[in-house]
Amino acid sequence: MRTALRLLGTRYGIALVLTAIVLVLVTLGRTVLDTGRNHSTYDGIGPTVAPVPTSADPYSPLGDDGVDESAAAAPSTSKGAADAATVATRFAVAWLRKPGVTGDQWRSELKPNASPELMESLADTDPTDVPTAKITGPAQMQSNGSATVARIPAEGGTIVLGLQTSSGRWQVISLDWETA
Repeated sequence: MRTALRLLGTRYGIALVLTAIVLVLVTLGRTVLDTGRNHSTYDGIGPTVAPVPTSADPYSPLGDDGVDESAAAAPSTSKGAADAATVATRFAVAWLRKPGVTGDQWRSELKPNASPELMESLADTDPTDVPTAKITGPAQMQSNGSATVARIPAEGGTIVLGLQTSSGRWQVISLDWETA
């Protein structure tokens, strides 16, 4: 017995004891917690629940709502109303920096193609602060259902306009400038 105790006190004995403890824990863990091979309704922790097939939540803003947006109808406009590209181009031309134009003159040129909310946000804008004086290409339109984005290349950057239909006609509802 003394020889066995003396052997356990050496590093080989301690390594043997630790190996035995690890083997016992691994064996116990596999028998109690193994759900891969045990198909009973209860495992070592509690009832086994079958996996539920997941699909997109129709009420989730991130999930697929199942609506084919590519087939969505274009926003309706009144007969004879200008299309989105025309309204965007008219607004962009009016928005350009023009020497000698007062703020009131500048805003009166913007008003026919802008929403009241956008005009309110431009109320204190100085037209001399407009970063460009020249459009360099045609408007590139991107439809997003009921809203449309127009990207108009200009000298020094791109004019980005958000458009929506209101009262049967297109209106610019947002304005942004992207520096080149």
